[in-house]
Amino acid sequence: MIAIMRGACLIAVALLLTPMAEAAPSPPPCPPQVEAQTDAGALPHLGAALKPGATINILAVGAVADAKPAGGLTQDAAPAGFFTQLSRALDAGVHGLHTQVTVRGGRGLLAPTQLALIRAALAQHAYQVVLWQTGTVDAVQDEPPEDFYRALADGADAVSQANADLVLVEPQYSRFLEANADLSPYLSAMQEVGATTGAVVFHRYDLMHDWEDAGLIDLEHAALSDRPAVAARLHACLAADLARTLLTGAAGVR
Repeated sequence: MIAIMRGACLIAVALLLTPMAEAAPSPPPCPPQVEAQTDAGALPHLGAALKPGATINILAVGAVADAKPAGGLTQDAAPAGFFTQLSRALDAGVHGLHTQVTVRGGRGLLAPTQLALIRAALAQHAYQVVLWQTGTVDAVQDEPPEDFYRALADGADAVSQANADLVLVEPQYSRFLEANADLSPYLSAMQEVGATTGAVVFHRYDLMHDWEDAGLIDLEHAALSDRPAVAARLHACLAADLARTLLTGAAGVR
C-alpha cells in the first residue's frame, strides 16, 4: 500500500513536470511579487561572466520531464518548457546575452544519485551556475533527511570547487503531494545548506503554494482543456522569478 501511494505521489508530480502543448498567445500576466521568495546570497561566478553579448552556461539537474531515465544529457526543447522560458527571460534581461541550459537528470532520482550526475557534469564542462531541483523523491520515499542534507552539502562543496554558483530549487507544490508526503524536513535541510554554504535557495514550493491558494495559477484545478495554457503560464512565471533571482544575485543586490 505504501509503495502504491509513493508511486501515486510521483505520478502526480510528474504531471506537473510534463511539458504541455504551447499555450495560446498573450497569456495573463504573472502574479505580482508580494515578498522575496529567495534566501539572501550573491552569485559571484555568474556576476563575473554576466556581460552584454556573453554566453552563460547553466547546468540544471533534477526530476526534469525530458531527461533520459538513466540520467543522460538532454536539452529542454519544449517551447513552453521551464528551461526554455528561463533562457528567454535571462536573455531578455541582459542585452545580447546568450544562455545555454544543459539538463541532466530523470524522474525517481534521489539526491545522492543527482549529486553523482552533478559531479560528472562538472568534470566534463565549465558552468557558471548549477540549478539543483531536488527533494520530492526523497520525501515521497521517506529517505533520512540527514542523508538528504549531506548530499546537498557535498554538492555545494563540489559546485564551489568547480568555480560555479549553486541555486537549490525547491520541489514543486501540489495538494496531493502535501497530503501524502512530509516535505518539511527536506525544505528545512535546503534552507540550512543555503545558510551554511552560501547557496541560494529558490522557494518554488512557496511560490506555487501562494499562487494556488490565491487562485492565481492553479494547474491541479484547471479544466483539462485549459491545462496546456495554465502549465505554460506556470512555467513562464516560475522562470521569470528564477531569472530575477539569478540576475539580482549576479549583481550582488538583495
